[in-house]
Amino acid sequence: MPRKSSKELVKVQNCNGRLRLYWLYQGKAYYLYLGLPDGVAARNAATSKAAIIANDLITNNFDTTLNKYKPEEQRTDRLSASELMQKFADTRRSKLDAQTLTKYKIIADHLKEVFNNKPAYEINEVHTEKFKKFLLERQKPITVRDRLSVLKSCWAWAIKHKLLPENNPWTETLTGLKVPKKPRPKPFTKEECEVILEGFRNHEYYSHYTDYVEFMFLTGCRPGEAIGLQWKHLWDDCSVMWIGETLVRGKRKSTKTDKDRYVKLSKRVQEILLNRRGDNWEPEDLVFTGPKGAPMNDNNFCKRIWKTVLQSVGVTYRKPYTTRSTLISHWLQQGENPVVIAESTGHDVRVLLDSYAGVVIHQPETHDFLS
Repeated sequence: MPRKSSKELVKVQNCNGRLRLYWLYQGKAYYLYLGLPDGVAARNAATSKAAIIANDLITNNFDTTLNKYKPEEQRTDRLSASELMQKFADTRRSKLDAQTLTKYKIIADHLKEVFNNKPAYEINEVHTEKFKKFLLERQKPITVRDRLSVLKSCWAWAIKHKLLPENNPWTETLTGLKVPKKPRPKPFTKEECEVILEGFRNHEYYSHYTDYVEFMFLTGCRPGEAIGLQWKHLWDDCSVMWIGETLVRGKRKSTKTDKDRYVKLSKRVQEILLNRRGDNWEPEDLVFTGPKGAPMNDNNFCKRIWKTVLQSVGVTYRKPYTTRSTLISHWLQQGENPVVIAESTGHDVRVLLDSYAGVVIHQPETHDFLS
């Protein structure tokens, strides 16, 4: 069978008036946009470039990143590991909150510290293990696992967009990384819940937050879900709420699971909300705000307000998120169906049982099903 010519292997195409090259390699389609307006001189230049690529295809020297065939200013093999991480962060900037962007910058700074200006394509498994050791000397294993997962995603993104060869050196760094299991959440007792609520009601400065705290205890919402709740998310009689967004540090985004849910509210919660709403309200208004009407900051609430009130009433400190595990645990103790609880709280049933059911002391008992 005769060998294909370079013109047959790599085709010169007109795309919206400008030239590009097209070819197949191992079943994948490749395009190289030359940025040249279609014309005789440009066609000659494109044909010469096509011949170079075709020769590499024939001799098994093809560069899958295409860097070899791009103009100098377009080559991505000049990107250092740190610059690649920054580029990855930039592509997600509009979707990420400030805290995550700060984390990405720290990772980029660490890459710069360890590898200096080493090109990203030169990073191999030896280098990634060195970086893993660097992190473990400074951070907890659970944090290191998170950082390495980000880097694995960064390189996967770069490979997908043909910025790097198809080999992700971060894949094996997570293997053998032992992360101590978190202790199961210790829920508040019913008595502690009442004491905390009473502490908020009677507090000189923080009584404003009583409704928010009671709502958290009675619905099991995540803090960001409650803080982002708007009146338009509730039925007119406040008997049902829609949860599909969160508000974290001023940025509105999807829920943790990227799924929405409708939750039927108890009479007590319904009454709290109706009393809070009053007559003068707008659909876009937040249900829970700070004393001056500004959106709540979960971090500020936790460190300044929640911690202060718990200390004043003598309840052992646990994060506000524990209101969630408290509701779930009490529901389980009362025999509520885990599927119903999962639907109400936005959990996967298996995750719910693994995370929370351990706080319920349950001894299996045989049942006499025969008469």
